[in-house]
Amino acid sequence: MSGKTTPTQRRVLAAISVLMGLYLMLVAPFQVLDNLNPCLRALIEVWQVVEPDGVWDTPVPILTVTFHVWMALFVFAGAVLVVIAKDIVADKPWARPLALALLSLPAIGGLSFVIPWMVLVVRQPDGSKNPAAGMAPGLPIMVLGLIAYFLMLLLEKSDAKTKLAQVLLFGWLGITAGMVYMNAQHGVRYFLHNPSAPYFDPKYSHPELFLGGYVLYASTALFVVAIGFLAARHSMGWYVGVTGALMTAVVMFLVFLDRQQAGASGAVEWLRGALLAVVLLGLLLTPAIQRRVLGRSLL
Repeated sequence: MSGKTTPTQRRVLAAISVLMGLYLMLVAPFQVLDNLNPCLRALIEVWQVVEPDGVWDTPVPILTVTFHVWMALFVFAGAVLVVIAKDIVADKPWARPLALALLSLPAIGGLSFVIPWMVLVVRQPDGSKNPAAGMAPGLPIMVLGLIAYFLMLLLEKSDAKTKLAQVLLFGWLGITAGMVYMNAQHGVRYFLHNPSAPYFDPKYSHPELFLGGYVLYASTALFVVAIGFLAARHSMGWYVGVTGALMTAVVMFLVFLDRQQAGASGAVEWLRGALLAVVLLGLLLTPAIQRRVLGRSLL
């Protein structure tokens, strides 16, 4: 972010902050629950019945816990967005970067609601589509989050090249974070389904599934932190982003090799995630983008 805004732009951004804050506190929690229940019903009443030998025991607690964690994060983010609206109007340098980081949460979290809906509720075990599924209740969270995210990013006084660099970098950070999080869900799912429990048989994807699960959760958090610091033009954002991108690329490539060797379906999703992280790393290492986003080159 250039940090240069007109009074009118700041008032608009403050209004966006308040409206999104109220939405995240008052509306989004109910949409999260509306999205969760059909996914759990599909897991228990459809998929587990048709494929009793599948790994369907771990997704139920994983979705239950993570959906409620997102719900709590939304309420927290919403409250902060309302509180800092006055600081956006006052043009305090930390307010917009903080708001941008908070607005990345509904964009990323909303994706984590839409994908399970598509995989579990819309798609049927025989490969057909459920005509009664309809739209994922969590989709508005993602869409509104993305709109507010890019408005917070781009409503400022900056040239076209700077805005293009910002769209590329901050957009790719969000995309990568969403993909990383969804792969983390699958990593945790299979990590908890351990046939050799309470021991860890090296033949059963250890440590790949641990790294591809819980460690990728941490990577998602790193990307949110990087968004805030990069938006503030702080070099810490670059270091956090590069660390997260490098770690994510390595971990997802390792899991891809492991899942491919194991003959697991969906192994290519890990390769796609690794490639997204590599592209993000390339963007962060590009001096021209560094100069546009940070105001200087770090290399």
